[in-house]
Amino acid sequence: MTHETKTMEVPVAIADRVQTLIDAYEAKEKFNAERKEVVNNLLSMDNLSCEMAVYSLPQGELLDTLRFVYELSGTNNRFIKNILTQSRENPKKVLSDSQRSSAKSLLFNLINDPSVISAMKEM
Repeated sequence: MTHETKTMEVPVAIADRVQTLIDAYEAKEKFNAERKEVVNNLLSMDNLSCEMAVYSLPQGELLDTLRFVYELSGTNNRFIKNILTQSRENPKKVLSDSQRSSAKSLLFNLINDPSVISAMKEM
């Protein structure tokens, strides 16, 4: 018994768009896997060690982790949203000392939020 398959021609623009969507999905999954590992490591520490680890994160990793935890928590913190929007619009811009300190404090508080802890257990 033989199976005959038929292929359908798809316009190049549609094929390119589909490939772009696939690439974006794969990049998002990779990002989520990396951030999940970082957050799990932070959650496995005691409070003091976790706080010290959060405060020692470089800006890029801090913002990526903050974005991941912010999306996971479901909160609608305007300050976090503004910092993440600024960093997305101008990724090379360095955060001010007060922004960096606030971002680290908010990240530490969000990591210890019960909604984030339970969401991480469900992942």
